[in-house]
Amino acid sequence: MINKLFKNKYSLTIIQLLTLTVFILLIYGAIGVTTNDSDFAKVLRNTNLSNLIVWSYWWPLIIVTAIFFGRFWCTICPMELITSFFGRIGLRKKPGTFLKSGWIITLFYAIIIVIGIHTLSIHRIPQNMAIYMLILFAIAAIVGLIWEKRTFCTYVCPIGHLLGLYSLLSFKKLRVIDVDVCKTCKTKDCVSKENHYKFIGRSCTSELYPEKLKDNRDCILCGQCFKSCTHNNIAITKQRMAADIFTNINLSWAEITFFVIVSGFVVYEILSGWKVSKEILMATPNFINDEFSVSSNLKGTIKATTLFILLPSIFYFALVIVKKYLAQESWKSAYTQLVLAILPITASMHLLKAILKTTSRIPYWNFAITDTEGIKSAELIINNKELLSNNFLDSVIFPTISIISIILSVIGLVISFYVIKKQEHKNNLSKTISVLSALIYFSVFFITLVFWKVLS
Repeated sequence: MINKLFKNKYSLTIIQLLTLTVFILLIYGAIGVTTNDSDFAKVLRNTNLSNLIVWSYWWPLIIVTAIFFGRFWCTICPMELITSFFGRIGLRKKPGTFLKSGWIITLFYAIIIVIGIHTLSIHRIPQNMAIYMLILFAIAAIVGLIWEKRTFCTYVCPIGHLLGLYSLLSFKKLRVIDVDVCKTCKTKDCVSKENHYKFIGRSCTSELYPEKLKDNRDCILCGQCFKSCTHNNIAITKQRMAADIFTNINLSWAEITFFVIVSGFVVYEILSGWKVSKEILMATPNFINDEFSVSSNLKGTIKATTLFILLPSIFYFALVIVKKYLAQESWKSAYTQLVLAILPITASMHLLKAILKTTSRIPYWNFAITDTEGIKSAELIINNKELLSNNFLDSVIFPTISIISIILSVIGLVISFYVIKKQEHKNNLSKTISVLSALIYFSVFFITLVFWKVLS
């Protein structure tokens, strides 16, 4: 069914138009809905229908699909449609070395989680979320007007590295059916310059050649190569779960840095759910804020910078130093080994956070549907929190998720150990350091989950 959908001439474009329409409606439903009260915003983020959909269901769904199915979100993302449209009428300049390095993606993502989320609260204040989404649209259009092909999707999209890294765990892949067919193909329609700006059946504008694909990181599954290939030689097929991560993966410095930030972010997302672990986690940023008398507006910025950039960087750097000087690994090799070793644990906990978020927000749907703006409902809930009680969630769903949380963490650790076993290490010390790093990272989650979700 998936391959039939991809081969159909208009199906994916129609879906993109539908998601574009949904995005516009979500923006419309959030404009004008704002507050300066941080406590009120914590409730408003769930009672405003647009905000509830974007952050509690759309975003978690992207994480889930990336881990299990690869970059399928990109297939239906309206940004691809927008940037491709403007690319047809734009200047078509070639992206420079820095743009192609992937650092724009990493910097863009860092700005979003540090400034956007933890300073401007785009995840809690609906109007700020709407402005953020409009900025994304504008950037996709501007990049399309200036640079050639699909530069936004390939080198700018802030979640590009996240989707790419998590897709290494996917049990789906896009590959050519018969490599020999590609070798004897004379027209090379899937990469032909003449087809770059066709509306339907474009050749790959992500600088890829389907025959050369080795893993899922870079292909955004736009489906255009299905239509441009005259030999019907491209298909999406099954593969063993996490098969890509066991191949010879060469990560860029931009991808490595991106993952360091993401791994810190996921630690915060899970540990902040339990009061004790949150207090321990917040000790360092709170000390910095108090020591330097940071204003209230910037406290979130300091917190995010400390937890997502500073502390994770120290953690990885300390382990890499040992690998570099005692285990004789190169800088790049040491970082890559650690990133790929910890990636399955991070993904499993990100998946858990997605499950926790979507289920915990279920009681808000009655309010969000009847009061789409959400302000009146937020006021009502603040004055009477018992309105959110749900016996089925408390007695069945949450206890089940507690068990799932432990299972997910253990699965992540098992895959991590298998990744480490398959990696090429200079010596046993290098392998031991990777095992130790995975155990430390796993233990942070496991201890929290046992005391928070199981014993409490």
